Amino acid sequence: MKTTKWQLGLIFSLIFGGVSFAAPETVRWTGKDDKNATLVHVLEVIRNKTGVELSQADFMLVETRKLATSQYLMLAQTSGGIPVSGLSVRIWTALNTGEVIQVEARIDGNPPAPKWSVRSAQKALSSELTMQLVRSALKNTEDPFIRKINWQDMYDNGQLVRLVKISGKRGKHRIWVGVEKKNILKQTYEEFPQADFSTEKLFSIPVQVYPIYEEVEGEDHATSQTLPRIKSELRYLNKQVRVIRGENPLAPLKERRYYDYKFDPLLGLTAEGREKGYWAMSYLKDQAEKLFAELPVMENSFSNGGVILEGKYATVSLYPEIAKLPKLAFTPSPSAKFMPTFAPIPETPENEEMIPSLAIYGRPISSLEEAWNRPARRLADNDPVSYLNDGFDEIQVYWAVTQMFDSLRSMGFTDPDLSTRPFHAFLYNPDITYRDNAFYTDDTINFTTYSASSANMARDNTTIWHELGHGVMDRMMGDHISLADTGGLSEGMADFIAQLIVNDLTGGLEFPGKQAMRIFNHTGYYLTNEVHDDGEAYGGSMNDLLENAMATFGKEGLRKVTDLTMEAMRLTRNHPELTAVDWFEHMLFADELGRAGVRAPGELRQMILKALNGRNFNMDGSAPAAMVVKNGNVELSSDGAGSRNRPIKVAAEDQKPAEFNIEVAVKNSATYQFKFPVTVKVNYTGGALEGGVHWLNEEAGSLSYTLNSEADIAKFTLGTDGRCDEVNRPDGSCVDYAYIQIWNQGETVKPQAKKRFYLRVYPKAQ
Repeated sequence: MKTTKWQLGLIFSLIFGGVSFAAPETVRWTGKDDKNATLVHVLEVIRNKTGVELSQADFMLVETRKLATSQYLMLAQTSGGIPVSGLSVRIWTALNTGEVIQVEARIDGNPPAPKWSVRSAQKALSSELTMQLVRSALKNTEDPFIRKINWQDMYDNGQLVRLVKISGKRGKHRIWVGVEKKNILKQTYEEFPQADFSTEKLFSIPVQVYPIYEEVEGEDHATSQTLPRIKSELRYLNKQVRVIRGENPLAPLKERRYYDYKFDPLLGLTAEGREKGYWAMSYLKDQAEKLFAELPVMENSFSNGGVILEGKYATVSLYPEIAKLPKLAFTPSPSAKFMPTFAPIPETPENEEMIPSLAIYGRPISSLEEAWNRPARRLADNDPVSYLNDGFDEIQVYWAVTQMFDSLRSMGFTDPDLSTRPFHAFLYNPDITYRDNAFYTDDTINFTTYSASSANMARDNTTIWHELGHGVMDRMMGDHISLADTGGLSEGMADFIAQLIVNDLTGGLEFPGKQAMRIFNHTGYYLTNEVHDDGEAYGGSMNDLLENAMATFGKEGLRKVTDLTMEAMRLTRNHPELTAVDWFEHMLFADELGRAGVRAPGELRQMILKALNGRNFNMDGSAPAAMVVKNGNVELSSDGAGSRNRPIKVAAEDQKPAEFNIEVAVKNSATYQFKFPVTVKVNYTGGALEGGVHWLNEEAGSLSYTLNSEADIAKFTLGTDGRCDEVNRPDGSCVDYAYIQIWNQGETVKPQAKKRFYLRVYPKAQ
């Protein structure tokens, strides 16, 4: 589609929050209704459907992007040149004809009066004052660190706000700052979710890897079984790489210091600001890339110091702190990958400074024989030095990332740039906050060190593909999408993307531990209070669809469902308030469109609807059934006291044991009924990352109660004596949850509903 001249070259990074204006008009139509995609005509259709008259001057260009199956255009409605939160027109057109595939608009005929301009807003709330307010808002949070920051002025609730988006140490903050009163209006936080090409410059190395994962839990839940490796290869390795020999190429950046209180994403971009000590991460990353580009190109080969794992789709590096570990059997070499590190400022320990640093490479591969024979030992203590010396984890991660691209590309993930931009993997983050985990952020997958009882997630491809599934979603669904629930769509679809790759490799056949995977579940929608549990409903229903399609069409069913899923992602790109109903409506529309040579129009409709049956899901948005958990008079929710991001704090010093009176009940709906008698189970251990807090009477085992009807209420007490069985926070505290689950009559494998009750314990002084 041809864009108008007033928009060319103008792309703004907007972050859309929830809809907050009085009465927006929402309209949608498809190519079956009207194929004319010119902007003048689109605005005319909007006027005819809503009565709201708008002109091209009322919008600014946010994004124009060629996708694999369509051309996408997003325009934000503005007032005085400033966008209004959640208001936009999004247009998808056919690549070959330019005709409409879909138009979605959320607009307002009475937007806020244009009392502000971009210039006056910047003058009213300076960059320096914005950073002061942001740092003040972050000061008493669990994650007060700033690793990346940007902001956008917009109207929200009729007033001008500056929405600040921050990537911290462990998650992402959003802070709404009032421009006129210069105050913090709201802030939220969520943890990181724990094509044709040439091979002329690429090569491969034979290796042995785990096709799914290293180990699977035994039936007794106390032992594990190590699985065999398979023959494969490390594909698409770069024949030439930029290698650092001698002086640190970042030396010019280290000539000054980068204090956290001088971190400013705007002033740091200007020479004047930098002269005053301000700095911006985006500027430093750009400077680092320029310095790396001056490095000599070296042959990546066995004879030139060994092969490093840098390729078409992945580069594997280690956290730089690893170089300080004793007894390493090799000398780590620096990688040409910028990795900012942060350290307390000696003069003011409450502040940090950023130090421009280099990631490091793991043990280089010295020969074909050495690559083939690298040991994959499962050590009882998961000793990181031994694993580093073995050098196997890097091979496994590189293989898994590459396999993800190969599998998805063959099934329809061919969008320009989105399907070819590589991911970076960083191994062995030693921070205790991350232990026994893996997380995704900003095109990187990050691995940790592991306690003795944990599996090594760098050898679990389902974890790797899940975390990178978040990256695929980010790329396909856009930077400005807003999810209207707890984020379950993100977790569930990340599980499902991993499942697509698993099925591509196995053809849907059974393997050890398959049925224990989280995606095989009966969890209902709206019956949880935590993002990972909420995601089970999404992932589980999508997996039900996949299994039905593969049972009907064989492995071709996998291709059909993968193509359908990718298209639904494209068609919900930058949705301002995506709900579960919206997601499945767009899946049904994508199914209606079909894909020549892949899917017939409407071929999967009945399978989609069948997958939602029994999941407490109503396409009409009517009230669902409920699991009600109360702590006293306060109902447990996804963002209230006792939730993942708001654990109840227990300071044990000079206090009696903390006790909480809990009540549990269930409520049926017209379309979903619990199967009575249902069992309420309360577990203290066994869930993901469970076991940090020492709960009262934990030694007696889990609790169990029976509800014979909706009128019954299970009443019990949860509490702690203030001890930590395992410290899992840097300040010496521990965070943990009691798992409260509902099991329908006859269920023995997985529950139907579940909620988590979180505590954070600050133990007594020793």
